[in-house]
Amino acid sequence: MFTDYYVTKESLTAFNALYKNKHGLQDKFVGYWDATSAALASNPYTLGFDPLNEPFTSNFLTDPHLFVPGVQDRKELAPMYTRIFNEAYTKNDPESIMWFEPNQFPDQLPLLGGHIFPVGFQTPPGGEIGSNRHVLNDHTYCCAAGYSVCANAEPSADKAEFCDKFHNKKLNKRHEDAERLGVPLFISEFGACLTEANCTPEIRAVADNCDKHIAGWAYWEFKNYADLTTTAGTGSEGFYNQDGTLQAWKVKALARSYLQAAQGVPTKFLFNSTTGEFDAEFTIDTSIEEATIMYTSSDFWYPNGKDVTIAVDGVVLTAEQVVVDSSDVNHYKFTVKDESLNGKTLAVSCVPKLL
Repeated sequence: MFTDYYVTKESLTAFNALYKNKHGLQDKFVGYWDATSAALASNPYTLGFDPLNEPFTSNFLTDPHLFVPGVQDRKELAPMYTRIFNEAYTKNDPESIMWFEPNQFPDQLPLLGGHIFPVGFQTPPGGEIGSNRHVLNDHTYCCAAGYSVCANAEPSADKAEFCDKFHNKKLNKRHEDAERLGVPLFISEFGACLTEANCTPEIRAVADNCDKHIAGWAYWEFKNYADLTTTAGTGSEGFYNQDGTLQAWKVKALARSYLQAAQGVPTKFLFNSTTGEFDAEFTIDTSIEEATIMYTSSDFWYPNGKDVTIAVDGVVLTAEQVVVDSSDVNHYKFTVKDESLNGKTLAVSCVPKLL
């Protein structure tokens, strides 16, 4: 696993050279991002750039202060991220977005059920508080909560409550960090699990806690690439078994209802992964002409259709107040036309129809 290599002398020396620009290594890294972001700047499918995946501290043996949570983010990552943001991303696309990551250690420690500390970034790297070109990007794995949690390559179902508490702590703290920095929060890795009984509660715990904070997420990983960095061994962390068949149970756990776009500011997401019921709220902005888009999986959660209720202050909106387009079974669209509702809280509820 990657943890076997991160603390080696060679690894610490390489990280130290990167952060301190020894042998011009950081210059070359910035140059790499300059070339990469230039090549992808015009690609409409590029959401943004993550400068360094799961960064590790440099030589904490010669600088024990790096063991203090937050110090490495502030002292080593922020200056380098700032260079990349200014000299590469902004240079090639003034609207590009940096998805910056804190370190995984010591901002997170496998003690007392997983101890989570605030990130050390004082501002979004290269930007100001409230930047619209930054996303706080982190990972959450229950395996990081304790050394024995993933003794069998994934968190076992009997640790589901323990893992839910860990993910709750992690999301709560990173939500506080994102609020302080004035940027969105995205969990770009979680899961990496193998079997239905163990994986389903792990996916549910992370996604439920992301919903609490309206944080985006992405599961690791889509396909089995013989990932030597994790505990999976020959097992498949992805959507497919070794014989190529789909792990439908995993796709169902991930195919949760949510608002892909909202005609205003979202304030609540709540998906029930037992019943398939979904509730969301947002503050209406009638100056936005585009529709709210609610994703609902007809294959996994609404095979017999769905009943949708759209209301303000407990009163269901009329056809004159909201225009609905339900022609796509997986994407329910609606647009509020009544300008008197501007600034009010809209509640949308989606319930699976029964036979």
